[in-house]
Amino acid sequence: MKEAKKLIPILKIVSTHGLKGEVKALPLTNNFEFILAVKKFYPQPNPKEPLEVESIRLGPGEKFFLVKFKEIDFHSANSLINSTLYISEEELPTSSEEEVYVYELEGLKVLDKEGRVWGVVSEVMPLGEYNLLRVKSKDLDFYIPLVAEYVEEIDLASGRILVKEISSLAELGRSKKK
Repeated sequence: MKEAKKLIPILKIVSTHGLKGEVKALPLTNNFEFILAVKKFYPQPNPKEPLEVESIRLGPGEKFFLVKFKEIDFHSANSLINSTLYISEEELPTSSEEEVYVYELEGLKVLDKEGRVWGVVSEVMPLGEYNLLRVKSKDLDFYIPLVAEYVEEIDLASGRILVKEISSLAELGRSKKK
């Protein structure tokens, strides 16, 4: 039996663009230049058939991509909204030491310099210029912007994210849980 490929989330489709079946997609990685060379995406983690790229380009402001797939018209493109697009792990370029892929962040422990564990990253949400880390624990469910103001260090080897002062963000999450 053939071993299944490990698929990595790379783009999140947020809307259609125009009337010819093009979609607008946000990158789920900070290192996204390689996306312009991708020839096929998988629309779900366990797909039967990949979507073949007809064209792909950076959108205005270079914070999102405009993608046209072969055999996808406007109506089919509408059904792709809110879908995540994946590529096989072998197609990823090797990341440098300071770069991480979004999929690598999920499951990491979030703690501060005092050693307090705030929770675990349960989801990463792209917002264009930066990503939001959704942090969950037994008592908390809150978001941290993935920016230097809040995140001091990401250590994949030890499975943790070291954060600065985030108690005000965590309090917002505490009030939601009650």
